[in-house]
Amino acid sequence: MLAKRKAKRFKPRQQPEIKKPVSKQKGFGTEMPPDYALVVIYFDQKEAANQAASFYNWYESINWTGPRGAPYRNWKILASDWIFNYHQELKLQKRLKSNHL
Repeated sequence: MLAKRKAKRFKPRQQPEIKKPVSKQKGFGTEMPPDYALVVIYFDQKEAANQAASFYNWYESINWTGPRGAPYRNWKILASDWIFNYHQELKLQKRLKSNHL
């Protein structure tokens, strides 16, 4: 009778360590306060990159709380309002400039 040979068992290879992202936040807008890098990326996508620092510094100075002291829950809503107002201001400046010529 022939004896069966047992298969050799190999240890699984060690997976290389994956570098963790700098931020644990996912960028959905509900993590408060947001990482500055996420704010810069969001403003850059909305074509208002020069406003990211002023937005972040303003809300950081008031501790991300509303007028009554309640904390904001979603920074992207605040950012979209900020960007909308910025674009409206640009349009107004352009109109005023063209009317004076």
